[in-house]
Amino acid sequence: MPYNASLSSNYRRTAHVKIIPLVLMVAVCCPFAASKTKHPSTAKPVKGSGCVEQAIENSCHVIIDSKTGELYNLLFPAKAPRSGTAIQFSGTKHAGATSCTQGKPVKVSTWKKEKGIKCPPPVYASNKH
Repeated sequence: MPYNASLSSNYRRTAHVKIIPLVLMVAVCCPFAASKTKHPSTAKPVKGSGCVEQAIENSCHVIIDSKTGELYNLLFPAKAPRSGTAIQFSGTKHAGATSCTQGKPVKVSTWKKEKGIKCPPPVYASNKH
């Protein structure tokens, strides 16, 4: 069968005609998809209070909010309160994964000791019978 140059040329033109709308659609849709991602400046504020407890992972701290019963994984930027300490905290919802598996992660911006809550003594792995 002889090679037909005009047939090959028509195929290339048709392929370009199909690709151009696809490229235009991607170019138009990508900015909208990117605009729906949350930026750190729009992070959702979180407040709560309760007793700080050591989580399953040794370096993690959790708290059960005394008002809502919600379990939070508290990410402290500096020194964290000891387990068994009652605190009030405020921060923002942490986006992304953490090494802690319990609770909703919260980046704590401020915290202070709470005098109105009595915490049970902390339980450490060495205290178990």
